[in-house]
Amino acid sequence: MRLVVNEPGLFVGTRGGMITVFKKREKVLEVSTPKIDLVIVLTRGASFSSALIGLLLRHHIPLIFYSSYGAPLAVCKGFTSGSIKLRKYQYKAQDNQVGIELAKAFATGKMLNQYSLLYSMAKNRTSSDPQLAKELYEKAREIKSECNKISELEGETVNNIRASIMSIEAEAAQLYWESVTKALSKVITFPGRRKRFENPSDPVNIALNYLYTILAGECWMYIEISGLDPFSGFLHSDSPRRPALVMDLIEEFRQPVVDRVVFKAVFERKLDNAIEGNRLKRESRLMLYKLYAERLAKKVTFSNRSLPIQDHILLQARRIGEHIMEREEYTPFIE
Repeated sequence: MRLVVNEPGLFVGTRGGMITVFKKREKVLEVSTPKIDLVIVLTRGASFSSALIGLLLRHHIPLIFYSSYGAPLAVCKGFTSGSIKLRKYQYKAQDNQVGIELAKAFATGKMLNQYSLLYSMAKNRTSSDPQLAKELYEKAREIKSECNKISELEGETVNNIRASIMSIEAEAAQLYWESVTKALSKVITFPGRRKRFENPSDPVNIALNYLYTILAGECWMYIEISGLDPFSGFLHSDSPRRPALVMDLIEEFRQPVVDRVVFKAVFERKLDNAIEGNRLKRESRLMLYKLYAERLAKKVTFSNRSLPIQDHILLQARRIGEHIMEREEYTPFIE
């Protein structure tokens, strides 16, 4: 279970080995430590006792702080053992086939999940809107065919092949978002995909950007837990301003986690009046995070294991390490 702190003025502490939450000196929650696996902070103005921090660290419960925009600020967790050998192999992998295979896998996973989501949307509209369903099916098949182009690419290093992979991925993304725009336009104004730096003003893009950054924090935590360097990537180039490997891992989970949550909220009219001054209202952020957490807790079967999606993210991070050490072949998460 996740403990989400989303209201200014709360005080989170501990008493008798229990995690306690107080609001204006009145206890509003008391929960045993074994029931909590993650503490999320989505607000400013909340307080945490040093005793609580110690309790969380002893029980290996991470504490993640996010900005009001959803950007991960910090992860508070206990010390982990060194992983020098793994990181040395990670850096070497950028210059051999091991890294190329990872870059291809991340892009392929994203594209196949785009195909899967469009196919699902088309299936649900076969009777209610057959013309739209037909268009979605066609676009989904086009995206799937783009994956074959990635498998045919050849190169000696990640740098040699990255631009070609990203170009194919961009073509698939254009097909995907064109289709999503048509589907969402039935119930909400959606101008097409706009990233955060483009300063979108519509609720769909703002919600997508918010949850993508939340998901990035999730992936970042699992990358670090697995002993990998979050800034040394394969599909994404290294940058001191952006954790490239985190951006690699998130690609597989954008559609299965964030897109499905946001699109469902759109069709259920939960994003109506969700924006104030080009930002999500506090209650809208809480609503979206609740839906996001529920989605992460949903069990799905991948690699012959039925687990919550959040567990699959952790396992995928560990599998990156196994692939880098050449102990197993990496397979992207596909729902």
